[in-house]
Formats: sequence, C-alpha cells, structure tokens
Amino acid sequence: MNNTTKKILTEMHTILDMLRWGSSQFNANPIFYGHGTNNFWDETLHLILPSLNLPINIPTEIYQARLTKKERANIIKLVYHRIDKRIPVPYLTHKAWFCGLEFYVDKRVFIPRSPIGELITSYFHNLLPQYPYRILDIGTGSGCIAIATAIIYPKSEVDAVDISIDALKVAEHNIKLYNLENRVVPIYSDLFKNLEKIKYDLIITNPPYVNNSYIYKLPREFRYEPVISLSAGNNGLKIIQKILMNVVHHLNTNGIFICEVGRAKMALIKCFPNIPFRWLQLYHGGEGVFMLTYKQLLSFNNNCII
Repeated sequence: MNNTTKKILTEMHTILDMLRWGSSQFNANPIFYGHGTNNFWDETLHLILPSLNLPINIPTEIYQARLTKKERANIIKLVYHRIDKRIPVPYLTHKAWFCGLEFYVDKRVFIPRSPIGELITSYFHNLLPQYPYRILDIGTGSGCIAIATAIIYPKSEVDAVDISIDALKVAEHNIKLYNLENRVVPIYSDLFKNLEKIKYDLIITNPPYVNNSYIYKLPREFRYEPVISLSAGNNGLKIIQKILMNVVHHLNTNGIFICEVGRAKMALIKCFPNIPFRWLQLYHGGEGVFMLTYKQLLSFNNNCII
C-alpha cells in the first residue's frame, strides 16, 4: 500500500467521501464515458455503489454511512484501475443496467447500451401490429434485449441467438437470474443457420457495425469488449447485409424487423437504396435504429455487393 492510498484511507470515511474523491479523480483524467454513463458523477456512482452491493438509487441519506477500511481500499483500487487501465466500469463491477434491469457482464460480452432499450420500455412505440408471441434476438450477448423483451411481453417466447459460446454462458446466467428459463432460450447459431423453421412476430438485432479500420481509433475502453461484437468488415455492413438477405424467411407475414446500425446508417442507405427503411425517432439518445415489415423485406431486390 503506497503513501497516497494510506492518506486516502485515513482521510476518507463515508460513502459520500469516496463518491466525492472518485468523481474528482475521474474528472481530472481523460477517461471515456459511454458504457452506461456519460459524465464523471454517474460513472462514480456506477462504480462505487455496486462495489458495496448497493443499488444505484439508494436514498442519499445513506451516503453518510461509514465504510470499513477494506471497503475503502477496494474502492480506491477500482478507481485507479478505471483510470490507469481504462477498463469500463461494468467490467470492474460485473454489473450493467438495461431497461432498468440489472445484468451480469464480463469481458465475454458487449456492455449493454443499445437505444433499442427505449423501444422495449415503450412497448415499441405501438409499432407492432399484433402481440409478439414469438420473438428472436440475434446477437444476444448478455441476453439483455431478449430478457427485457420477455419481461414486458409475459406471454412471449424468445429465442436468443449468438455465435459466441462464451457470450451464451453469460446470457444463460442472466436468464436464470430472472427465472426465464422456460421462455428465453439461448441458441448457438451463426445468425439464422442453426434455427428451426420457426416464423417470428418480432425479430430484433443490435449486430456489429463498426468497420475494421475504425475499431483501432476507438477509445481504449472499447478494446476490452469482444472484437466479434464490434467488427463488421471494411464498411461496417458485413453482418447487416447477411441479416437483410435472410430475415424475411423467418418472419410471419405480419412480422416486424428492428435493427440498430448506429453510425453505419448512411452507408446502409447508400448500399440498399431500394429498401424503404423507417428510421425510428429516439427520445433518449442514440441513432440509427430502423424497422421493416415483412412485406417491405419481401419486395426489395438486393443489388449491393460488399
């Protein structure tokens, strides 16, 4: 234990002390926010409170509670790991939030942060023509989209597909946390390859859409995430193109397809000029989420070669 740490342990005692100290440390260093928070105070809350096994929304009166020396030492270590190694907070605490739900995460999965969460909590802005009894989540990762959707649609069955066996183990863990083993099924598959001939009412995906050359320009925090969850070829459309070419075969005639493409939006429009993408308005941040109906997918001709 170095002298700086000893001094902090001597002078800091309460949760509020550690929150103030941690937020000052984050604000004074060039870390990147974007894995669940967008400012130094929220980043500090998401690091310190979960490390104490406390919920993010505890009454602020509890901030005056004194911490043990062991708890303070652990917080100091985590704060320095966040700054020096640029490890995203969810990988330090193994906790992330999506649609107001808590999920276990580690470096086997992409950290939940998709703006599709807004659509789920709003019941997809009334875009669905019927109740979605069968739902498919492509590239499920931690299982957050599949689980959150199953919770708001308690009569639905959700297939959660991923090409990563490691990611599916994390998804299975989260599925058990919410007692959804009977309704959310993790499936190992390269997109649609290992799926049965089932027609879905709703297919959702947040696929990789970062072009290969841009990945290494991202802040260091992103490099802790699985490359397979980010990389999508030279123009970011490699995975999305495969999905668009096959998704219609797995939708019911009244089915809806919803996909996030983020910054690859303009490249996608240029690549598929004949597809009438409906870009959804997002009120809480994020970009590049579109929807297509079965009929729209059926009518377009794919003439783009990547």
